[in-house]
Amino acid sequence: MKAPTSALVVDAAILIAAARGRSPGAILAAAREAALVTTDRVVAEARRRIDFGLKRPELHAIVDGLVAEMTIVPVAALSAFLPQAEITLGDAVASRNGSISDAHVLALAWSVDADVWTTDRDFAGTGVPNWSTPNLIRIRALARGGPARRQLRVCFGAKSQSAGHGRTAERGPGASAQGDNP
Repeated sequence: MKAPTSALVVDAAILIAAARGRSPGAILAAAREAALVTTDRVVAEARRRIDFGLKRPELHAIVDGLVAEMTIVPVAALSAFLPQAEITLGDAVASRNGSISDAHVLALAWSVDADVWTTDRDFAGTGVPNWSTPNLIRIRALARGGPARRQLRVCFGAKSQSAGHGRTAERGPGASAQGDNP
């Protein structure tokens, strides 16, 4: 099984989930082992969804703390990669709806030769490996020779595990209901 790249592009859904407490510690743990990068548009999207979707502006402080562990790349700096990223994402197997709203994430992954950390399935078929949080934690634990299930409990917390969020821990390494490409 291929390990994740030394850099990971973080999508908005990962930021929001971590801010909501669904994966406490996962971003900080990943930041110890990989360079985390994202775009200014991802940060803005996370803030917008927190304000208008969740209506929980108190989560901004948590997002700010998480983003402090990342390199933020302006979408304008990705202009050389965006046109092809839009075409590729629009034709990706998983989305099949022509959506190109995350083309900046794909462009950033190409520009820094990184995998994508996301819950979205839109990146399947783009040629860029993408990782769900449970599978990212699992593969990193296995690479260190540690117990993957223990690492999942540490990053998700015992409460989340018992609430059913850890179901992917029962699958084999690399398996995911989210279509990861490890």
